[in-house]
Amino acid sequence: MRNEDILSGMLSNEEGFLWQVTGSIADWKYNPLFLLLTVLTFGLFLIGLHYYRTYNYYVLTTTRLIIISGILGRKVDEIELFRVIDSSVNQSFVDRCVHLGDINVISTDKTGAVVMRKIEDPYRVRDALRAAYREARSQRGTVVLEQS
Repeated sequence: MRNEDILSGMLSNEEGFLWQVTGSIADWKYNPLFLLLTVLTFGLFLIGLHYYRTYNYYVLTTTRLIIISGILGRKVDEIELFRVIDSSVNQSFVDRCVHLGDINVISTDKTGAVVMRKIEDPYRVRDALRAAYREARSQRGTVVLEQS
């Protein structure tokens, strides 16, 4: 079953679709270990890396962040946007060179923290996510209380 088929049954008419992203393998040629493994396995490592990173699929709607993961089996998880507490971007030097990054999303639901790995243009994606969860909070009247 394709990710689009899973999503078609999940989204309601009043829920707006904002974006979808997957991980990228744009950094593989800058990592000497990845290059070596790709050569030694005749490219099979690169194929495996591609499937590993792109089979984590993230969809942002106006009310939730949907995470679909897995290559053979599928796991679908959702985070209601009003429950998101914070988000941040982590980038290594190589990630900065190829415009990739990891986005950390922290929420109060049972999912807890989610790391969206190797996302292209992570600051743009994080800003869109931040705007969406701030809007969801304001529509619902949710206030986040900080503990010291």
